[in-house]
Amino acid sequence: MLRLKGMRGFTLVELMITLALLAIVATIAVPNFMQFIRNNQVQAKADELKSFLQYARGQAVTTRKSYEIDISSWEIKPIGGSAERSIDFSNASTVVRSNLETGVTKLNYQPNGSVSGPATFTVCYNNDFSNGYLIELKRSGLIKMYMRGYKNNTDKLTNCTL
Repeated sequence: MLRLKGMRGFTLVELMITLALLAIVATIAVPNFMQFIRNNQVQAKADELKSFLQYARGQAVTTRKSYEIDISSWEIKPIGGSAERSIDFSNASTVVRSNLETGVTKLNYQPNGSVSGPATFTVCYNNDFSNGYLIELKRSGLIKMYMRGYKNNTDKLTNCTL
């Protein structure tokens, strides 16, 4: 074939090698990327739950009324009033569990910011406790979210159930 001076290109072998290398890199990267997405989904749900609890406490303090959180429907409302805010935890893969006693579905925030009882919530993806979050709600109303995979500052989570 006649080749013009200064004309350049790639051979078929060079293109095939490049495509093979790209396929290898993609095979390694896709599972890691999927885990990254799942971790971000769990963190987003944990952050959403924490801000939901903070909102309920803030409303109780600023309006000087008692507010309740209905855990069964995830709604915040003043006691005797209608729902002001709700949160959707219907995603089947991200699981939120609490340590509330059987039959107890409500937490009450008092006007001073304290809550009716302490509670602990875990947010996990398909019971993957190593990437789950634990959120503690103290009786004083303080909300503490621990690092991913930890149940306190030093000990790791061992399961997603409480």
